[in-house]
Amino acid sequence: MATGTASACHKCKQTPCAYVSPQPAYQCVTEMVPYTVVKKVWHTEYDTVTKTVMVREPVTNYVERQRVVSKPVYDTIEVPRQRVVCKPVHETDYVTQNYTVCKPVQTTQQVTSYCLQPTTQYVTVPTGHKCGLCHKDPCGCKTVACTTYTPVPVTRDVVTTTLVPETHTRQVPVTRTRYVQEVVNDVQRITKCRMVQEVVTEKVPCVTWTCVPKTVTKQIPRKVCEQVAVTCYKPVKRIVPCAAPVAYASEVAPTIQAAPVVAPSTQAAPAAPSKQG
Repeated sequence: MATGTASACHKCKQTPCAYVSPQPAYQCVTEMVPYTVVKKVWHTEYDTVTKTVMVREPVTNYVERQRVVSKPVYDTIEVPRQRVVCKPVHETDYVTQNYTVCKPVQTTQQVTSYCLQPTTQYVTVPTGHKCGLCHKDPCGCKTVACTTYTPVPVTRDVVTTTLVPETHTRQVPVTRTRYVQEVVNDVQRITKCRMVQEVVTEKVPCVTWTCVPKTVTKQIPRKVCEQVAVTCYKPVKRIVPCAAPVAYASEVAPTIQAAPVVAPSTQAAPAAPSKQG
């Protein structure tokens, strides 16, 4: 649309127009009208039926039968026998044996040794020094103690130990082993197996079938028809008068009278029939 200035209405000379377009007096309305339909509904019921039937059941009987079986029997026999064994014999002899023993022997000897013994004597000795002042020999003698060492013999006993070998004799046992054959009598056990026939009685099961009456309870289904009322809805079109706008009519056109409003008539829905069993 092109933009521009809105022009005034040619009737009421106002912008916007004060007149209202006339509304339709009646309008079409679609209503859902309920109605009742009777339908058939099927459901299953079970009847309990008790009856007696013949049932096959096994019966086991034991019959005695005899049969011959072979059974092993073990016999033990003692057989005398002789066997040669070697028996050890131990002999002991004594042999003379010489052995050497070192015996310690002590001897005493006198040993003479010399010891230096000091001896002190006073001896007069002439002085041989000169005077330091006059350089002359002084007169007189000087007594001096003189020590001399004199060897003196000293005798002492010295004990000496010496090992002297001696020969002794002793008896040494010597053992010899020799084997002697000997005959031994013993008993040998021998086990022999032999088969012996034996009659054995055993019970053999025999199965027979018999018919036995038995009570059986069953549930037998059956169909039952039932009528049920169902409410359904169908669309119905009706023409209903519509109300005019009061505000615009009073302001603009007071001469225009509004159409009378008639309330839409509603039909009462039929009551649903009671459910019959």
